[in-house]
Amino acid sequence: MSLTSTDLADIRGILKEELRPVQGELEALSNDIKEIYSMISDLRNKTLPEKQFPKLSVEQKLLKLNSELLFAAKQAGIQLPRYG
Repeated sequence: MSLTSTDLADIRGILKEELRPVQGELEALSNDIKEIYSMISDLRNKTLPEKQFPKLSVEQKLLKLNSELLFAAKQAGIQLPRYG
């Protein structure tokens, strides 16, 4: 017994109807994953104070702060004035 083109069309229609709810769920999951990756990226880009920072010398603290300030300015697309 072979399937006719009408049979195949009916099967395709049934599959589309059955997969429609799954497609919505898949899209929702995909959006959730994108949002989670974005949140992780934001967390990684935040500068958190180091535990060793209080133990650094004043010069090392200033160099570290300057480095973090330059990094933050670069992320924001800001050119800071340089004196020296």
